[in-house]
Formats: sequence, structure tokens, C-alpha cells
Amino acid sequence: MYDTHGAMPRLVGFKKRATKCSLSLWERVGARGLWFRPFHAILRTLRFSTSAALMLGILSSTCCPNYLHAAPSPDSLPFPLLERFESFGMKDGFPTHKVHCVLPASDGKLWVGTWKGLMVREDGQFRKIGVEDGLSHPMVVCMVEDPRSGDLWMGTMRGLNRYSAGRITVFTQTSCGLPNNVVYGLEIVNDTLWVATAAGLGAMDLKTGTWSIYDHNNTVMHEPWVYSIAGAKDRIFVGVWGGGILEYEFSKAIFKEHRDPDRDFHFDLVPDDGPISDVTSWVSWSDGILWQGTYFGMSRYDGSRWRTWQEKKSPLLSNFVNSIFPHGRVAWVATDRGVSVTDGDTWVNYHSNEKGEALIEIARPGRPVETRSMASRLPNDFVLGIWVDDHEAWFATSDGLGHGFFPSSRKTRTAAGANNLPAESKP
Repeated sequence: MYDTHGAMPRLVGFKKRATKCSLSLWERVGARGLWFRPFHAILRTLRFSTSAALMLGILSSTCCPNYLHAAPSPDSLPFPLLERFESFGMKDGFPTHKVHCVLPASDGKLWVGTWKGLMVREDGQFRKIGVEDGLSHPMVVCMVEDPRSGDLWMGTMRGLNRYSAGRITVFTQTSCGLPNNVVYGLEIVNDTLWVATAAGLGAMDLKTGTWSIYDHNNTVMHEPWVYSIAGAKDRIFVGVWGGGILEYEFSKAIFKEHRDPDRDFHFDLVPDDGPISDVTSWVSWSDGILWQGTYFGMSRYDGSRWRTWQEKKSPLLSNFVNSIFPHGRVAWVATDRGVSVTDGDTWVNYHSNEKGEALIEIARPGRPVETRSMASRLPNDFVLGIWVDDHEAWFATSDGLGHGFFPSSRKTRTAAGANNLPAESKP
């Protein structure tokens, strides 16, 4: 972008390769502070040399022909909208309607944790893996894939399970160093598997198999009910029920707390002063941003500033946050009333109204909320888990598995769903 703070505009961040131009003029060449002008006026304003002007002209007329022909729409969003949904459930062979978590694996398989076992989709077909196949408990709460081995780790209500080369290995409190058999969250950072349990945080060295346990006896943890873990580059964040967030930096080997300064579970007495509540149901981290989910709202921390949101005081659909999936600097928030998506400023909500009609609500800063209808909807508004990339989104709900498509998902579209685009704004 152009740096307009100095006397001369300065071009920064221009990439050497220009093989594909998908950004607008304002994103690529950064005409911030310069409203749309004819091409020669832009060149004069920026004082480009003749050679630079020629190069930009060639680029604009060949690989980026639209750069100088249309100003960006004021309705543009910082992240894309989903255009349609499809649903999977008991009609597709699921043993139950309740889905807890979903994870697309690197080998193309789709893993789904349910109330009554593990589901895997291969070649478009679902099959079940249950206690009869070696699973320690039918309720699969969380999953993580080892990026090095491809092994799938699963947390259940009775032990930790590893699925490797078609075989299941069970780890329990009595067979290894697992702090407790009730496993709520999993994360792999480097060669360590971190396990959130009902009686503390466990860390398993994946090379040696040795365990370390962290709880109220050897950390600042006020109680050992650990709900969630998020791994960063050089640290982990731990969501503790009633204990806020713990941050553990590997190089210092010290836990430090992030607590709600007003210490009120139900109300955010002073917004943006820290974590919104000490009752942490979820933590996630991506691109330098820490997100906290609670049953009283959600928080965001960028390393220097906290921001908090609650329903009715913000576009957040509900204070009851089950989980948050970060994609870049955008949070996908699973609540008991649908899905909220935000970068901290702009919000998009996916949910159904009292008539069961699917809605998209778009809240932009300083503008009225815009409501659109959709031809398809989530399986259920009670959403427990989410997974998102640039092409698709998966939703674990209390009434089946949802699959959302972005407009860029051309290869995954079907003829029947190609026209299921969000409708125009309702009057």
C-alpha cells in the first residue's frame, strides 16, 4: 500500500511476480487517499518515472485490465460470504444426529466426531469407527492430525485415542501419564501433543512417549478444569474453566495468567479491559491474534490490546460460544444460535429465523445491519465445531454435519446448488 504519511507517497509491499492479479487497484498499488482518477493523473500524482509508468501501464492493460476501470464497491467485505450449504446426517449413515467436531485431513479424508462414534468419509461415502473397532468411548469430543506422521488423535469422554495405519491405540489415566480420561482439547506443537483434560494439562513427547502434567499444584492454574488449547509458534494458550487463559512460553518455561480484571462471570463491567470472563470455553490463535470464547461473550487479543463483545451490545449472535475457528485474522464463532464471522470490525451472521428461513446478517462499521436470505441453511443453529479454509467450511451441529461453499469453490459446485446464491437485501 501507499504510505501517505510522509511528503512523498511511497510504494511498499509490491511483489516482484505478477502472474495472477486478483486484488483491486486499491489493494495492489495502494491508492489510499487518492480517490479514483484517470490513469495519467495517478501517474502525475505519484511522480512515477517514465519507465515505471510504462511498466505499470503494461501490467494494467495485460494482466490487470480492470484495475483502472472500476472503483471498489462500498459493499465489499474483508472476507467472503458463503453462498450455500449442504447437510449430512442419519440419512447418510450417521449413528446419531449430534456432531461434536470435524476435521479434513491432509490425505483427503474427512473425519467427524459424533455422540456415537467416529465417522470417516472416503470416496464420497461415510463409514463408522466405533467401540467395536477399538475406540475407547463412543463420544468423540476433539481431534487433531499429526502433521508429520498423519496420525489422527482423538479425545473422548474416556481416554485418548490414536488412529494410525488403520489401528487404534488407547491411552488412559491408568496406562500412561494422561492427567484424566475426560479429554476436551488437543493440540500438537513441534514434537509435543498437548491434552486438555478435566484434571489438568498433559504434554506427551511424541518421540519418547514421556508425559508431563501441569495443574494447580505446579502452575498458577486456580483449578485444573482445562477446556481448550491453542498452539502458537513459540508458546501455547490454555483455556481454563474459571481460571481465564494461561500462556506458556516455551523458552521461559513459565505460565502467566490472563484474567478478567473485573472478576465478574456474568457481566463485562469494563469493556476491552482484558478477557471478557474467566469462564473460558475456547481459545484459538492465528496470525498473531488470540481469540477467547466464553459462555458470556468473546474476546480478542493482538498482543497489546484486548477487545470484547457480547450479544445485544454487538453483532455477536450469542454469548454462549462453543468454539472459535480462526482463518487468518478472521474468527468463525460457533454459538448456540448460529455462526458469527468477524475480523473484529465487520460481522457476518448465519442463522435461521423463527420460521426456519436461512438468513445472512451483515454488520459493517457505521452502517445499518443488512439482512439477506439464503436458499439453504445450516443443519441446526446449535453449532459445536467449525473448520474453514479458502474454499469451504464445515460445521458440527446438534443435528448433523453442515458443509458451506464459498463462491470461489467452483470445482465443488453441483448443478443443483450453483444458483443458491444469497438473495438481495430484504426491504
